[in-house]
Amino acid sequence: MGRTMNRGGGRLRHTIRFKLIIGVVAILVPLIGLLNFNQYYAAQVVRKQVAVSNQSYTTLYMNQIDGQLWEIDSFLIRMIVSDSNLAMMDKQLEEEEYERLKVQLSRQLTNEITRYAPVDGFLIYSALDSGLIEAFSSRPPYPERQAVGEEIVHMLSGSPAQSQLGGRHWQVREINGSYYMLRLLRAEANIYVGAWVKADSLLVPLKLIDLGESGFSLFATKAGEPMMHSAAVRDNGIDLSFASGGYSLSGSPERYLTVGELSRQGDFRLVALIPEQRILKSLFDLRQWNTVVSAGSILLLPLSLILLRRTIMLPIRRLLSAMKRIGEGHMQGIPETSSTTEEFRVVNDNFNRMLNQIGELKIHVYEEQLSKQKVELRQLQTSINPHFYLNSLNILHSLAIVRDYELIQEMSRCLVDYFRYIFRSHISFVSLGDELMHMRNYIRIQELRFPDLLSSDIEVPPYLFGLGVPPLVIQTFVENAIKHAFSVEKPFALTIRGKLESGEGEPYVQLVIEDTGIGFSVEVLAALSEGASLEREDGSRHGIWNARRRLELLYGGAASLRFSNREVGGARVEILLPMRKCLEEGEDNDAEIAHRR
Repeated sequence: MGRTMNRGGGRLRHTIRFKLIIGVVAILVPLIGLLNFNQYYAAQVVRKQVAVSNQSYTTLYMNQIDGQLWEIDSFLIRMIVSDSNLAMMDKQLEEEEYERLKVQLSRQLTNEITRYAPVDGFLIYSALDSGLIEAFSSRPPYPERQAVGEEIVHMLSGSPAQSQLGGRHWQVREINGSYYMLRLLRAEANIYVGAWVKADSLLVPLKLIDLGESGFSLFATKAGEPMMHSAAVRDNGIDLSFASGGYSLSGSPERYLTVGELSRQGDFRLVALIPEQRILKSLFDLRQWNTVVSAGSILLLPLSLILLRRTIMLPIRRLLSAMKRIGEGHMQGIPETSSTTEEFRVVNDNFNRMLNQIGELKIHVYEEQLSKQKVELRQLQTSINPHFYLNSLNILHSLAIVRDYELIQEMSRCLVDYFRYIFRSHISFVSLGDELMHMRNYIRIQELRFPDLLSSDIEVPPYLFGLGVPPLVIQTFVENAIKHAFSVEKPFALTIRGKLESGEGEPYVQLVIEDTGIGFSVEVLAALSEGASLEREDGSRHGIWNARRRLELLYGGAASLRFSNREVGGARVEILLPMRKCLEEGEDNDAEIAHRR
């Protein structure tokens, strides 16, 4: 009985009725998922647009703030360079003269502070008497001025380190629960000039941006510590440690879209926080709409099944009953032709014809695949240089005659590695490390052919080995050099170098092949500079054109070849490949190797 039930369940899974139900479900479920994804995607698009818009405002205001801080920096530097009174303060003066200088500098700072709106205070500090000359704007109250002054005196007393002066940037200090940007510069051995700005004073322009009722802007340290609104940031769990120029979404229970921009003048960033609820309030209530559509889709399921039963299942059932009776030898009972069963009658009449056509088509496809494999194999075979192959066999024959088994073994291993690489050269890209290993193997074969006459040097940093390059593109020029420039009358040296170069646009990989031969003739260089083919009537000397054409197809004009002669003699070929494409193909090559493993 159990087996009967299993057979019944198996038959049910193979019925058209079951498959139609599964098909309808397979359509509705992705549809419902697509609707929900559409809601999610719409929210993401709105967030991104709002982030980009507010990022632009934030960057604009940050640039304004940096410009103001830079102007203050410029004033302090001009004062150090051109104000003779500062230099006089570092000297031993009479008390009356010293007091006169302090009064003059105080008046000067008071006059200048009105020209720099963000500045809350200028100062000059003398380590000789720990005296502080100050000028303030109208904003800071007396207790605040006193607290900042005491902090600055504390920082500069003794021998202040470079970190206390802030180096080339404004530094952030927390004083009595408030944050300040301080700029301190050494004017003389014992004289310092500086300025300080309260963070709240710099934040005034950004308050003009509409961030919603619960949205706000603030300054944060480079480490992500808020300089203001600390309670709101802490209570909502907002993360301010995101990268400059980006945005993040964090916070609980209320989520905030956070955008920010780092200052170029100090170790702080300007941050704007926009409530997510405000961002999405202009959208339709997609959740309710998705609920209605999902419920309607579920209700349509039984209606769809009833329709399918009337239009498909009943005609199929009649046809199956007729086929069963025919199988039993009864030729009657064929359903009458009607508008609902005309398609099934056509299917029955053409089924055998279709089987014959499918059989013939399979034969044609199989024959076409065999033909394609033969063409590919022929192309691989023709990529082998027959002269190189025969010369290598002659060398093995000569070594066998003198019974130099060690060289026979090395030559055989080199040839095996060489042809193994050649037979995989039909792929578009290989790693630069594999290509250089192949070149070492190829040059070693040539060194065995011409002992003590051929030498080589490959200077490519290992961090370039993982980049993807076209196979055999280096061998083309090395092989040309040996074929056309090598002579048994004098030693011949080959050099292959590689490095990264930064061009006008994106960076590129430079591969240089040099030799000590006779170099290119003037006619050949002129033809190569024009991109002309050097192919002869017998089909030889087409390697350079082939390599150039491959680079055009693979890189779409982003790669280039340069031909020249060395100053000390010999040919020089530069291959310039775009770095981005090399990285992408290198990653794809690593992924393919990992997949094969």
